[in-house]
Amino acid sequence: MVTLTIVLRVVAVLAFAGLMLLSVSWSRGHAKTQARQDRGDRAPVVANFTALGLLFSSLLIFPSSSAGFTAVLLALSGSLLALAGAALVVRCRAELGAAWSYAPIADQSTGLITTGPYRLVRHPIYLGLALLVIGEALAFGNWPALFIALSGVVPTLAWRARAEEKLLSRTFGERFEVYRQRTKMIIPYLL
Repeated sequence: MVTLTIVLRVVAVLAFAGLMLLSVSWSRGHAKTQARQDRGDRAPVVANFTALGLLFSSLLIFPSSSAGFTAVLLALSGSLLALAGAALVVRCRAELGAAWSYAPIADQSTGLITTGPYRLVRHPIYLGLALLVIGEALAFGNWPALFIALSGVVPTLAWRARAEEKLLSRTFGERFEVYRQRTKMIIPYLL
């Protein structure tokens, strides 16, 4: 059982690591035209990366047991949640194409993306990232990490979403307002 728990935890870590490697690859292969883009506030991005650093530090500082049925169950559910979150982020990133960036940007040339997962919610990448970090904490059965995910990472993702909303509203005006009224912010049909 211990081996299964460890394998499932490795899967959860690989979901995050794979996503980060893809993100680095995407950002290197993507030339941005700085002159036309309206850039958003970077403070939420910095806060978000800080919260992520705290989350992963807590996984190292507060190790949990790998033995027992509960550890396997948490590792399995957390790994599945992390994989689902990573898959959603990858799908959304592909849908955004040239409109993707770590820091919020808006550009008339790339347009307002309202297709794929974006037809259901305005910020599905943040939903995917929230699922991913909550999955990481669950996979490791690490309650301090889960607390940091819920009280640090998720709120900074919401802050990023709000900052991005202001930028999109400023750039796309009425078109964004119509889109905003017909879709939820992060959770389909709820929020």
